[in-house]
Amino acid sequence: MRLLLIEDDQAYQLAMAAHLQGCAGVEQVHVAGDGEQALELLESKPIDLVLLDLVLPGMGGLATCRYITKTSAIPVLIITSQDDPDWVQKIWQAGARGYLHKERAFEQVEMALASLLAGASWWDHKATAALQALSGSRSPRRADHAKHLDSLTSRERQVLACIAEGDDNRTIALRLAIGEGTVRSHVHVLLHKLQVSNRTQAALLWLA
Repeated sequence: MRLLLIEDDQAYQLAMAAHLQGCAGVEQVHVAGDGEQALELLESKPIDLVLLDLVLPGMGGLATCRYITKTSAIPVLIITSQDDPDWVQKIWQAGARGYLHKERAFEQVEMALASLLAGASWWDHKATAALQALSGSRSPRRADHAKHLDSLTSRERQVLACIAEGDDNRTIALRLAIGEGTVRSHVHVLLHKLQVSNRTQAALLWLA
């Protein structure tokens, strides 16, 4: 596993990079202090996953996240001290696949990496609660969401329920006694039907 850590606080960058080197499956950790440097590394180095701070000089964390998620399939895990619901929503909308608060990052990052690389997501309970609250209170399209959910087949609804519980494709396949390729096909179709771009957004519609 080759990681890119984008963090401008040098003390935190050094500590987290050292911690990541000791995580299972990690082969290499590249570091960058801002979004521009990170994008240069992404063009020149093979990277499997990005860990990204929000508060960065230059183009900023959100803009960096949007660029990475729009131009590649590399999953982005946000590591930040920002826990305001509005920020959590912005992180989600920028295409991030996961969120870790810096207070809990060192104890949870290894599990989060495994989850993202398995095709699932990682949002801690506070972030999930914030997104659910925002989805319920701010969305004028709840009727549309219900209609999209009704369009799913029984099997697609089973797959979506598993996604909402945080299962990766392999776990879903074992739970439903179907092949991983079939799971991937169901996920692709249900994301299209729900008109969402990732598993986290689909899970939030199911949980809303």
